[in-house]
Order: sequence, then C-alpha cells, then structure tokens
Amino acid sequence: MSLVSIYIGGILTLLMAIFHTRFYKMFNWEVEYSRISKTNKKIFYTIHLALLILFILIGALSLIYAPELSKCSGIAFGINVMIVVFWFWRALWQIFYFKGKILHYVLIAAFLILGITYLIPVVLKLSQ
Repeated sequence: MSLVSIYIGGILTLLMAIFHTRFYKMFNWEVEYSRISKTNKKIFYTIHLALLILFILIGALSLIYAPELSKCSGIAFGINVMIVVFWFWRALWQIFYFKGKILHYVLIAAFLILGITYLIPVVLKLSQ
C-alpha cells in the first residue's frame, strides 16, 4: 500500500506541475502583471517558477525512488513528512485564504489527497 501511495503522490505532483504551467493563461497574468511593478512581477514569476521546478523534482523523485520512500526509513521518513506538511498546509491555506468557485473545492481535495498519499507510509512506519 505504501508503494502505491508514493506512486500516486508522484503522479499527482507531476499533474500539479502541469496545472501550474497553465496559470499564465488561466489567471490572465499578461494583463495582471502589467499592473504591478517590474520588481514584483519578477518576484512573483520567480516564486512560481521555483514552485514548478520543485513539483517536477518531487514528482520525479517519488516515481524514481518510490520503493525507498515507501519504506519510510532514514531520510525517506523526513522527506515524506516534509511533503505531508507542505500539502496539508496548502490545503489549510486554500480553505482560509481563498474562497469561491468550484476550483477552490477541487484544489482543497487535491491537496488533501496529495498529503494523504505521502502520509500513508509515515503512519504505517510509525505503527510498526
């Protein structure tokens, strides 16, 4: 079960990366970016690009090292916990900071599912 959950988490994380590549058009950033300073535009773009790279790396790491991450020992335990904290924090942030349309609820579900996929090996390891 742990191995499957890590593979699912890796795939979902890569899908989240693909979703992030659509932000520019989805949120009309060409127009929105024209309204802010050049410095803020660069900061926002840099943060978004860094997050995209992080998602690609976590997704790839999860798929390549799924057996190690699923055993959840040593640094794999720490990596899984770090990813769980990130996705659960992101779900809470979505709940309290963003409001609105169907996408809001879809994202909450996606973030919780992502957190759970990496939580499963942690819980199973702690229950041994």
